[in-house]
Amino acid sequence: MLINKPQQLSEFCAKLRDSGAPVGFDTEFMSERRYFARLCLVQVHAATPQGDLEALIDPFAVELDPLLEILTDESVVKIVHSGGQDLQIFWAEYGKALRNVFDTQIAAAFLGFGHQCGYADLVRRAINGPQLSKKMQFTDWSARPLTGEQQEYALADVLHLPPLYETLKGELKQRGRFEWAESEFRRAEEKACRVADDSELYRKFNLSGLNRRQLGNLRELAAVRELLARDADKPPSFIVPELAMLQASKEAPQNVQAWRGIRGMPGMAESQTRIFLTALERAAQLPNDELPERNAGERPDPQTDNIAVLLGVIAQQRALTHDIARPYFAPRDQITALAAWWLKNDGSPLPDLPILGGWRRELVGQEMLELLNGQRAIALDITGPSAIKVVEL
Repeated sequence: MLINKPQQLSEFCAKLRDSGAPVGFDTEFMSERRYFARLCLVQVHAATPQGDLEALIDPFAVELDPLLEILTDESVVKIVHSGGQDLQIFWAEYGKALRNVFDTQIAAAFLGFGHQCGYADLVRRAINGPQLSKKMQFTDWSARPLTGEQQEYALADVLHLPPLYETLKGELKQRGRFEWAESEFRRAEEKACRVADDSELYRKFNLSGLNRRQLGNLRELAAVRELLARDADKPPSFIVPELAMLQASKEAPQNVQAWRGIRGMPGMAESQTRIFLTALERAAQLPNDELPERNAGERPDPQTDNIAVLLGVIAQQRALTHDIARPYFAPRDQITALAAWWLKNDGSPLPDLPILGGWRRELVGQEMLELLNGQRAIALDITGPSAIKVVEL
């Protein structure tokens, strides 16, 4: 059912709420050439004892308030697949934080389906579902009216969410891993509502070859570019491309003519150029102790990297043993942080890292600490599945 009238949406949402069933949902949006993604369609599917409830909701035609009341109700389970961007859209556009979300992609990572298993692949492997078409993956969802083929494709994206939920939830509970996955669901919810700090955006660039003063220039330029991109609703790279930003950080032009002479710099109004030049003036006035560190965003030093590689061997072994995707089990940034802490050898307390707490410490973190303390070693084992084993000393 395509919902494009307020009364239709109110009646549908009343049925959803009365059913008490978990609600599977997905969104279609357009983000090309925009800073803010434009929500174009919301698909909803719930399996109830009285039959399936499904709808395509057109946000161009109706206000989503009745649906948002359900999606933000913590007593209602929301089922998504790789739903990070969907949650972000509701936060960015409506200021609504969705809770009690079950993400089937995250759940699958704790059950041996690998990291970031695709929806179509998971439907086929987990519930023996049909082969799903990807034909409409890059269609223009902002166009109206929606074709029958578009509507069929959009509904297929939520049709299998309720059975996936039941299957994956049951398997997680049977294997004692539901709480593990649930902790990642909650982290994903929090991440969707996190507001980026514009002063940290420079870390996304390739920072190699920049000294601290140039890093300070880039930090100020990146923050200004982000503000201009938001105001214009354009991707930041449309304002100034990455390579031109880096070159401007190195050259630190002091006038409009010098700014425009930077290779790859797009044409822009003089008023806009002067905003960037003012940012460079601010950077030039920063004292040395307020400049970014040279290693910000760069690879760790070789010693730290070598230790992290050894710790990563343990992480990979235990990920294989427990059939869990390693990025959820022991992310590289946490392993690197642990290696850097050990290498400092300054008596500071253990860093506050997820791999050193809860179930992760039990499965992998404790072994890493024992390796660092000389209580374990890594050995070759030709009989093992990876020819490597971790042994006690």
